[in-house]
Amino acid sequence: MPQICNEFHYCPICGSGLENMLIESKVRKKCPGCSYIHWGEYSVGVGGVLLQEKRGLIVQRAINPGRGRWTIPGGYVEQNEKIADAVVREMKEETGILTEPVSILAVKDRPEDARGVKHDIYIVFLLRYVGGKLFPDPGEVMQAGFFSPEECSGFNIAPLSLHVIRKAIEYGEQGCRNPGFILKEDIQISGSLSELFILP
Repeated sequence: MPQICNEFHYCPICGSGLENMLIESKVRKKCPGCSYIHWGEYSVGVGGVLLQEKRGLIVQRAINPGRGRWTIPGGYVEQNEKIADAVVREMKEETGILTEPVSILAVKDRPEDARGVKHDIYIVFLLRYVGGKLFPDPGEVMQAGFFSPEECSGFNIAPLSLHVIRKAIEYGEQGCRNPGFILKEDIQISGSLSELFILP
């Protein structure tokens, strides 16, 4: 579900009123008092696929957006949080299970398609079980469990969640241990928290 945002009217740096200006072929909000340019509104979310044999872990959401719908566990990434840490945190918060990332299975890109809707990027990880027992957080999750794609057909399940579970099972049947992008730690990149995910 899209996340709605309010339009900026004042500069968050110096407080001056923002003006509409043509910058790089697009009208953007710019501050006449300092160098601030409002480039847009974005949100980054993550989801995790955890398999138990040929069943994927899904949760029934207890809160909006999507209350009552079944999805893979996940949520939004904090401003100072690595995406891999975010998916581990969200899985633990929602289900009680500790995991570690194996690879990135999919990336969903939803640009602004209506005024005031944030550009939403959603990254799906394949996860490996590390420890803990399934204990859903009642504040966020109505029910949780491991289900086969066939069992999920009777649920109100998000199509993307069902698709990535099927793909993860398919990769496992093919003997592919690291499908998708994996963390590459021996390449220097800028930013103290930066990480690079690349094909193996």
